[in-house]
This record gives sequence, C-alpha cells and structure tokens, in this order.
Amino acid sequence: MKFTATILSLVAAVTVVSAAGQLVPADRANPDIVEGAYIIEYQDGIDHNKANNFLNSRKVQYKVRGQFSTFNGASIQVKSAHTGEDLAKIPGVKRVWPVEVFTLPPQPKKNQLGLPTDPIRQKLSSAHTMTGVDYIQKTFKYTGKGVKVGIVDSGIDYTHPALGGCFGRGCRVRYGWDFVGEDYDTTGVAKGDSDPRDQCNGHGTHVAGIIGGDARKVNAPIPFVGVAPEVTFGAYRIFSCKGKGATDIIMQGMELAFNQGMDIINMSLGGGSAWRNNPLALLAEKLHDLGMTTIAAAGNDGDQGAWMVSNAGLGATTTSVASFDNVGGNYFYLTYAGGAEHPYSIASAYGHDSVNLPANVPLVPLLEKDGSLSDGCAPEPYAAANAKGKVVLVLGDITRCRSGGRGAVAVAAGAAGMVIQTTPLGLSSIAGVADFPMVSVDHGAGEEILAAYNKNHNAVLTWSTKKKMFKVEGGGSPSDFSSWGFDGNLHLKPDIAAPGGNILSTYPVNMGSYAIESGTSMATPYVVGAHALLYNAHKRVLRGKDARQIFMNTAHPGHYAGNHSDPAPVAKQGAGLINVRNALLTASVFSPDKIELLDSVHFTGKSVEVRVKNVGKKTVEYTLSHEFAESGIHYRGGNTFPLAVPLIENDHASVKFSSSKITVKAGQTAKVKVQITLPKTGKNEEFPFYSGWVVATPKGKDAIPVRIPYSGVKGDISKLPIQDTDAGAPMLRLIRGGKTVVPEPGHKLDFTEETPVIVSRIGSHTPDLTFRLVDAKTGAHVGHIVTQYGNFGGEFGRAKNLDDKGRISALTIRWMGPQIFKDSNPDTKPIDVPAGHYKVVVASQHQLTKGVFPADYEVIEVADITI
Repeated sequence: MKFTATILSLVAAVTVVSAAGQLVPADRANPDIVEGAYIIEYQDGIDHNKANNFLNSRKVQYKVRGQFSTFNGASIQVKSAHTGEDLAKIPGVKRVWPVEVFTLPPQPKKNQLGLPTDPIRQKLSSAHTMTGVDYIQKTFKYTGKGVKVGIVDSGIDYTHPALGGCFGRGCRVRYGWDFVGEDYDTTGVAKGDSDPRDQCNGHGTHVAGIIGGDARKVNAPIPFVGVAPEVTFGAYRIFSCKGKGATDIIMQGMELAFNQGMDIINMSLGGGSAWRNNPLALLAEKLHDLGMTTIAAAGNDGDQGAWMVSNAGLGATTTSVASFDNVGGNYFYLTYAGGAEHPYSIASAYGHDSVNLPANVPLVPLLEKDGSLSDGCAPEPYAAANAKGKVVLVLGDITRCRSGGRGAVAVAAGAAGMVIQTTPLGLSSIAGVADFPMVSVDHGAGEEILAAYNKNHNAVLTWSTKKKMFKVEGGGSPSDFSSWGFDGNLHLKPDIAAPGGNILSTYPVNMGSYAIESGTSMATPYVVGAHALLYNAHKRVLRGKDARQIFMNTAHPGHYAGNHSDPAPVAKQGAGLINVRNALLTASVFSPDKIELLDSVHFTGKSVEVRVKNVGKKTVEYTLSHEFAESGIHYRGGNTFPLAVPLIENDHASVKFSSSKITVKAGQTAKVKVQITLPKTGKNEEFPFYSGWVVATPKGKDAIPVRIPYSGVKGDISKLPIQDTDAGAPMLRLIRGGKTVVPEPGHKLDFTEETPVIVSRIGSHTPDLTFRLVDAKTGAHVGHIVTQYGNFGGEFGRAKNLDDKGRISALTIRWMGPQIFKDSNPDTKPIDVPAGHYKVVVASQHQLTKGVFPADYEVIEVADITI
C-alpha cells in the first residue's frame, strides 16, 4: 500500500509507501495545505469510536475538524509530532490525505456589463439555442420542478429576485449551510452557521443562475432564464469571500447535500492532474452509488496541454464537464482609424481588466522581409518598424513562440503594447507578461486593422472603457481554456461539454446583480440544469450514470474554429456539446457510453461489442457508421514535457462493423461487433491522441443519431517521457553555506556541511515516483533515500508548465542524512548507508505497467557520490 506526504515547495505532492494505510498526494494545481491537518479513511467495520481509540492508543494529540458518514472517516488537526506517515500505520486506517486549500479564480467585486440593447445582441446573451434548451422549455414546459439541486460553492445570494428572494421553507433556496463563516480568510478557522448567503464572492450565485435563475419578470437588464428555472436549491457555502476552502470542508458540504435529499450536486471546483484516487472523487462515487448525481468541472488548464483534467470529476460514475464558447461574448474593445469595434481578450499576466493606453500611442504592424505579418518572436522586425513606444500588431502563430516569448521580445524592444491577430480564427486566451498590455483580436479584426494602416499610417487606435456584447469568431467551438484529458490510467475524461465561455447569469445583489463569466465552472451548472430537465421528464426512470449516457449518446461533436473538417479531439470535448432536445426526444440508448482503447500495447485489436436499445414504440432500422475526430499531438520532436498547446492533425483510426444495418424491435436490444484499427498515420514516439465516434442512426425523418466516443493513444505509453529532462530535471544540488552547488562526479557527501536536494519535474502521471540509491558498479538497488517526508513513492500527477507566479513548476526533496530504507515499507526503520560508491537515481514508474523495478521505470541518474 502507498501513502503520501505533501511538499510546500513550488508544487505540492509527494508519496510515501506504507504497509498499512495510504496517504494520497495533495493536488498539484492547489499546492497549499493546512499544516498538520489530515483526512483519514477508516477500514471497513471501523467506526469513529474505534478509530479514536486507535489514535489515542498511539498517543496522537488531535482535534476533530469534521466527521463523515457516507465517507467512512474524519478530518483531524494533529497537535502532536505525528505525521501523515505515522497516521497511515495505525490499525484501522485505510488511507490518509493531507487537507488541501482550494482557491476559486478571483471574482470581480463589481462585474461590469456591456449588455446589449438590440434584439440580435440580446439573443447572443443566451446559450440555449446552442443546446436545444430553448426548444424544450418552449415545447414541453419542463422546468426542473421537484428536482433538488445542491450547489457546493461560495453560497447563493438568495435575496436575488431571479433566485426567489428568500431562504428556507417555501423558497427557491430551501436548504443549505455555511461551512466557513465570515472570518475564514483571516483566521483559517471554519466557523459556519445556518446562513449560506453569498454576498462577497459571486461564484456560487453565478452558478445558481445558470442552473435555475429566472430573470424574465424581475426588471433585469436582459430577461434571461436558466436551464431549469423551477428547481429547488440547496446552498452549501464551502468557499470564503476570497474563494478559499479546504478538502474536508468541501466533503462536509457534499455529505450534507446528500443528507438533505439533493438529487444532483454541482461541483464547479477542483484541481488539475490528479489520479482517480482522491477524496473528492471517491466521495462523489459513493454518493452516486447511493442515488445522488455528481457533476464536476473539468478545469481551466487548457493552456497547459495534456493530462490536466480536474480531480473532482475523475470518478467512473461522476460526470466531468468541458466548456464550449457561447456564440456571443461580453468584451472590452478597440477601434482603429474610426473603423469597426473589435472585441479583444486581454493577457492574464497584464494585471488589469482592460487596456488604458492614450490614443496618441501609434500602432505599427511588424512585417517580415516578404511583407507578411510577423509573429513577433524575433527582435529584427521591431527594429525595422522602429517599434519603440508603439503598439505592435503581430500574427498569433505559435510555432516559434507563445505570448510570453513574444511579449518579452516586445518589452526588450521598448514597445508600448501588442495586438495579436489570432490564427486561424477566434479570440485566443493569452498569458502574456506582467505589466505589459497585450491583447488578442480575432483574425478578421487583424485583417481590417492591417488594411486600414496601409491606407493611413497615422490613424488613431482607441480603447474602450466599457464592455459590449459581440458575436465572436469561434463561438460555438471548444473553449481554449478547457482542460485536456486523459487521466493517469488513460480513462476518457472529460465526459461531455456545455456552454461555459461568456455566460450571463445572476450575481450577488450588492455586487451588481448580473455578470457574464467564463470557465468550466459555468459549463458544469449547465449540465446540472440539463439533468434536472431530464429528471423532470423521466421522473425517476433515469438517474446518475444512465442519465449521463443519454447525454453522451446525443451530444453533438464540435469543431475548432476555422477550417477544420473533423471535430475536435475527444480528449478535449468528451462526447461533444450537450444537446438537451435530442436527449429528451431520443428513443435509442447506445452502450457503453464510451470506449477506452488505452495505448497501442494494451489495445488488443479485438472487436468491441456495442448495444443498441430501442426504447420507442415502433421497430427501428439503424445504420452504423464512424465519425473521425482530429488528433492531438503533445510530444512533437521528442519534447519531454507536453506541449502547452497541442498540434492538431488528422491521424484517424479505421472502424468496421459486423453489420452496417440492424433492425431492432420496440423494447429490444441488438448487439454489433465493432473492429477498431489503429491509425496508419501518426508516429508512435509522438503519442498522438486519436479518437472519434461510433454512430447509430435511426431510419426516418428527424431521426436522432446516437454516438459512442472512443479514444486512445498511439504508441507505447511505457515509453512516454515522465521527467522533464529538457528543463534539466531531475537533478541533485547541494545546499552549502546558503549557496547552491553542483556536485562533481564521485563527490563525497558530508551531511554535516551540506544538504542534498533533489529537484524533479513531472510531465505526465506516474503511479510511483521514487528516489533511490543504486550500486555504482552493478546498478543494483540499494535502498530508498530518507527524505523529510520519510520513505518516498506512489501516485503523482504532472506539474503545471508554470506556477501561479509565473515560475517553472518543480518539486524539491531533501535527503535527510546518510540513511536509507532497504525497501518500500516505511514500517521498517531506516538504516545507515554502508560506505561505498553509489548513484542517486530518480525512478518514475510508467503508466499501465506492473511496477517492476527497473524494467517498468524511467530511471535517471542525478548524481555520482561516495559515502
């Protein structure tokens, strides 16, 4: 068994092996932990009293933070010197996790709206035309009435007229609890009460409005309506005013939602690159098994590349939701030469909501020698254009550099700002560099600005001070911020997508009442509302995973903006954009809900059985077909860390059916064998993510096709690079006299004068990350080094490209003296290292392997030392 301690370095998760319990890593996207706080899961048959007796018998001094019932365990604050490793050894303990601190994205105190006044732009404010919700609401009058929805978030401003205006019996917001209190941000101590009102953050109120707000009769700027405007809400406030919460607080909110009878809970939260074995995902699955549907955000790490889907939705029965951009959006804008208004997306590192440059700052396009627009990645075009003190127009091609790279070059050249023309289409989210105004505009805007400049080099560039609604290039396509899958075992996540980019909803009354926001946090409640409509329509016939299957069957695969003949990869969008109309009208169920092909080694090449069930009243003939998706290339050119933005290509699998047509009587099920063959194109060493859909189309007018997404990775995943050797990781450094020293080969370690530190940077999931000593002559394993967290090993997700402060993410571990563990069992005591010549190695187990050392590990030498 394995367990983990947590590192408060640049990222937060290490794992340590235990013969008893399992202490699981803190999530990499949320590195803060509550010092000395742990979540303990008990063995079956162990209750709280027995567990407390076991803890007391080991002289553990602690305070109970919370007790769980559905999840058999508790969270405690340890006051004695006991570590998580110590807790995991106690009889009756199954697993132990450190308590993490989760943080919501910053919410504006006053959300500025540039709301439309004309009918065309008003229509853009609603995403319901994209999903068929408008048809269902108008035709069938389904409203979600009678369905209870729990929102585990920052609370709900129940005083909002679009959310009912009150709290308690007879109100829309009927249930709930505040688990954090008003002083959590300053004290870190949760002191909740019975009032779950959101009046200082806004996130939960925005989520609630998407699910079931109704602003049609309350004098709102736009009379919008949520997906299911008559659901009953439960508000479980687990985030503070600054958006902070902790794992155990979130779990308490989830359990109370279940205990108060919620049919569905919304989890617009989580962190990226985790394994399925995390407390939020495990509790979500337990709640599903007891009848409550859990739907969670896939995450907003789309600019990080592969393996970044968020932890809360990783459970096999939980729905993980990706985002599509709304067809319209709310943006600040610019004009040039008195021309059209062009919306822009501002660089996240700039630190301001909008650009505030004076109109007398000139604009100049950067051109290559052939006259084409430059990408701004090299200094020569800046010099040629005399760009100092000017705003430069560049092409957003990312083959040579990204926004941070071109921003650094622009700053060095003295440019005043940068406008990036998106290629091929759409508005791109850009990171940029701190304190430098950079924006992206859509491709057509770039063309118009360049044409206007060629007519008049002295034209004026102006920046708006307010927002407006715009129909944008790329609307209706997968959001670039939406996280990529897969998980660590190549399970397909996310499951489905919904509108999440530029979504109008409610906001706390004292913060402006209405806001337009973006994120998978906005897509998730859309799917929750869709489930409420389905439950309303089918009463209790469909629930949980069965409902998810209907939505995945009837989702519509989306394309990237621009000239893309095939839909976007399944690892980006799941089954596709939810279509509520089709889900409620379909008379077909296509099983399974997804086909996971893993990698080329584990892909058997044998046929897969799919089943078509006719739940209608008439016999139906189905035609079986195959729909390709584009492939995502994350490892082009031998890079050891996944590309931040994958290359999109067309590596297609081929599919054959045992029968291309089947006839199914009402109430009956037919089985078909599907033979999937690996793509002929695409290099194994680049590990392309290939995918597509198996489609069953009923015969007849207005027939609704049903689809099963499939996905896999071409190549041997055991050869996927884990450590980012391109960045110099892993490495061993010596801290001596406050300075960092590179050890020479054969260096004799002196632990009285120096501290060895191993630096690691993980580019993909590894089931077991270990730091070892091997014999320098034979290469035989000698032992595991003793770290500040004891023995080291276990599941580990990948690092982000950069941490929240813009630094390269890395993991640092100290070797605590000349001692080792002979094996991976921390119940054994460490021993002194015998004098000799050794190699220090970092050994990272490859995914989908058995864990035999060294055959199943990426083994990298970081030092040659003597002791």
